[in-house]
Amino acid sequence: MRKYLWISGLAIVLLAGVLLLFIYRPASPVSVRSNPQYKETVYSLIGRDKKEISFTTYQTELNEQVLRFRSYSTLPLREQLALASLLLDRLTKDQPLSNFKTLSIGRLVMAFGTDKTFSRRLALAARPSSPIPFPLQNNFVRDIANQQMIYAELKELFNKYGVNIKVSAVEKVLVNENGVPYYGMTWFSITPAK
Repeated sequence: MRKYLWISGLAIVLLAGVLLLFIYRPASPVSVRSNPQYKETVYSLIGRDKKEISFTTYQTELNEQVLRFRSYSTLPLREQLALASLLLDRLTKDQPLSNFKTLSIGRLVMAFGTDKTFSRRLALAARPSSPIPFPLQNNFVRDIANQQMIYAELKELFNKYGVNIKVSAVEKVLVNENGVPYYGMTWFSITPAK
């Protein structure tokens, strides 16, 4: 009886793995494009929605430790992160993520294409606060993002590659009519996982 239960359990796990591969399968393989003029390398793929997501590395002294993420996707966050994992699998064949000190995701509200999960979480986390004076908004958003861990799935993804991320800076914060922040250019520090 135990043997049959074990075999059944293994079959379920294998079937689940095959289903996940089918669901998160990109429409294109990972592409690596080097641009000597801009001294950058772009690791990208096209999701099943026919939209690109990418990580860019730089070969300039100023930005060599910066990793930039961009998404134009219409897919849900979970699916985009699965695709981002495929990109990081390829990128880490060229260099470990511990070579980087900064992750840029650009504007929080647009960081994952049409998926606004992180932006909504920020607005919900900041809602109990009274409107924040303008000079303090950037630091407030940074602190609330880390305290409320609005980016837990992204943190988990990077932990898989032996590094930890934490919001280190936010700039150009926008607030809604109630003074609640929902937008900001967002930068993460990248440190070795402990």
